[in-house]
Amino acid sequence: MKKFTQFIAGAICPSCSEQDSIAIHKDDDEIFCVKCGYKEFRPGSAKDPKKEVEIKAINVVNIKDFNKIKK
Repeated sequence: MKKFTQFIAGAICPSCSEQDSIAIHKDDDEIFCVKCGYKEFRPGSAKDPKKEVEIKAINVVNIKDFNKIKK
């Protein structure tokens, strides 16, 4: 079965800098350049290997604790 491909008008390839050479496969969210072969997944795609969930710890400070130290 042939994949459905759609070109992205005005898009510039980040690898070879050619304009109007970027296309996307609707089936798997793969973005690619037809000139140089550059490939990546659509940002936010479930298949994007770069997509990482980053959880940062937040330090919570109670202002009342600082008031006790200053006295």
